[in-house]
Amino acid sequence: MSKKSAAGYATGIRIRLAVCCLAACLVSVPVSAAAPARTSKYYFDQGQKLQSAQDWYGAVESYYEAVRLNPAYGAAWFSLAECNYEMGEYSLALTYLESAGTYSGKTAQILNLTGFCYLGLQAYGDAERTFKQVLASYPNDIDARFGLAQLDILEGRLSGAEQLYLDALKRQTSNRRALLSLSLVSAEMGKMADAERYIEQALRHHGDDAEVHYVAAWLAFRKGDAASAERQVRAAVNLAPALDKGYELLASVLFELRRYEEVIDVCDYRIGRDRNAATAWYLKGLSLQKLERTQDAYDVFAAGLAAVPQDEIMRAALELIVTDTFAVEDGRRRQWSAFHAAKAGEYEASYQAAQAEYEYRAALRLDPLNLDARAAYGALLEKNGRTELYLEQLCFISAQQTVSVSVSDTIEAYDSLLSSTLGTRWNVDPFYLDKTRWHIGVYVLNSASRTLHPEADGVTVRSLAELFNGNQAIAATAYTQPVSYAEAFRRSRSAAHDYFVLVEFEQSDRELLLTAKLYSAATGTQADVFRIYRTGNDRYAGMLRRLYASIRSVLPVRGTVIARRGENVLLDLGSADGIEKGARLTVVKSGKISVPDQGAGITYADKDVLGTATVTEVGEEISQARYERGGFFDRLNIGDEAVPVPSQPADAGASVGAPQTASAVPQTAAASQASAAQSPAAVKSIIDEITGIEYPVLSGMLDSLR
Repeated sequence: MSKKSAAGYATGIRIRLAVCCLAACLVSVPVSAAAPARTSKYYFDQGQKLQSAQDWYGAVESYYEAVRLNPAYGAAWFSLAECNYEMGEYSLALTYLESAGTYSGKTAQILNLTGFCYLGLQAYGDAERTFKQVLASYPNDIDARFGLAQLDILEGRLSGAEQLYLDALKRQTSNRRALLSLSLVSAEMGKMADAERYIEQALRHHGDDAEVHYVAAWLAFRKGDAASAERQVRAAVNLAPALDKGYELLASVLFELRRYEEVIDVCDYRIGRDRNAATAWYLKGLSLQKLERTQDAYDVFAAGLAAVPQDEIMRAALELIVTDTFAVEDGRRRQWSAFHAAKAGEYEASYQAAQAEYEYRAALRLDPLNLDARAAYGALLEKNGRTELYLEQLCFISAQQTVSVSVSDTIEAYDSLLSSTLGTRWNVDPFYLDKTRWHIGVYVLNSASRTLHPEADGVTVRSLAELFNGNQAIAATAYTQPVSYAEAFRRSRSAAHDYFVLVEFEQSDRELLLTAKLYSAATGTQADVFRIYRTGNDRYAGMLRRLYASIRSVLPVRGTVIARRGENVLLDLGSADGIEKGARLTVVKSGKISVPDQGAGITYADKDVLGTATVTEVGEEISQARYERGGFFDRLNIGDEAVPVPSQPADAGASVGAPQTASAVPQTAAASQASAAQSPAAVKSIIDEITGIEYPVLSGMLDSLR
């Protein structure tokens, strides 16, 4: 055999040996290493992994496959319900829970999640019955106690919730949810020592849990200990890098510490992960404002609203930049004005005139030169019978641009129609009268931060003051820096305000709760309290409108005598102020009307009453009345004040010099007689009843602990 043949033979032997070895290896591969069969159990396990990573959508897809392959898979139906509960789809979750109960039986776990779904749907009676059903069969069930505690919190019974959490803690002394819930409820009740004790226990038993560190950070931040809050929230995000609410809180803590550049970095990180992170856009813009980079702040707010157009607080913050810094002719004003004009049109289409007027006013406040919005606003005024103000809008439009023949004809027709108005006959232009009667200071109460939008309360008082200043009778001054009651009292008394308002603002991702306390600036006594809860769409604007209307309702109508001809006097009160023909008003010496020591309203002494005036003709802003002097001498002067005749007890017979109290709304003579038996106390305001969550922030945090 030649060398070449021998080499070829050896090579062949090696190839055959390699093939044999490979075949042996393939034969010996264990069955477990083969690709797993795509069974319902396989998809269920995949769903469990995705659910643990909080990928609800991916988990739902896997669970769908599991129940498609095995429709009787009770655990998969329950997990489907859990994912839909997390996504807020409570009705669908209930449907899946029915299937889970059919195949797995009505376990305590299924019943408890059913109860929490009812809570999400605000079916509180069904939720309570479900949790009590669980406790009847399983007296030591902790989840059911948590559900009942959540109901107590929704109804404002913090002490009841506290006791239920304590009962749960007795059954499991290191239960994470019980300790965290107790710490949060104790803080809400003002028991900070108890709150700290419970959170320390939670940290001791569950120091590797990100949620525990997050709650510890929240409590420290609420207490004003920003340094501790930063330490705890950084521990939380280190343990759970996907914990977005941890980064949200971290940004708020850094903002409180005035480390604005770091705030911007955290917000950019959040936006990079989720462009719909509204609070990240808002806080980034606010930080840029603090750094006096106003144009950059405007650009960030604008980009944020493009991503999350429904964020009303961010929109309000942007609009304050627009009104504060942009020239009236700036074209960007038109962009933001158009949003409110479109909203007004939607409200008009659904016959909500008050909301439409609010939106038109907002549009014109942003862009007074938006003539389309002004024309639409004028048309609304005409529908409501306010022809004088409608004509003013048309005249403004014609002064800015060449109008059509039809508009010109309309102006001419209304000019002719209104040629014999009170203003014309008395030679008075009612739209140039100073009708300011009330001066109000609006303050942010110096309390713990409780909103998703830091400094949202400052934005709120600015927006509220803008609303008040749109009313001729009210001049409001906004103070955006948090103050104590004493500081607000001192400032308002020094500024000669009539009242001051202290605002507290709570916000969760779905609810708003505003508490506003009205005080006399002269005495510091509380005149009224308003608690306004809103949820759903346009909740922020609705909250502002409601608070404005509520405070306006307790400020009595006050007018001034602006002219006199014999027994006839001209008053700067009209139909826009609620005055009607036949209304009777008391005329009081100028400077003698004051705010009462207690409650809202006005007071004056009998000795300062000059007479009465009965309205005989009413215009929109002014009215004519027949004056009857109250004594032998006619002491009436131009500038004396007119207020609605006060309600008096039937057996009043007040002595001369006794103070009188006027009600908050004008009365006709008939209405005055009908109310004669009522107490002379000032009319109470219309206060929104809380129909939803009493403690939105607390309730949201407790719900997230599930």
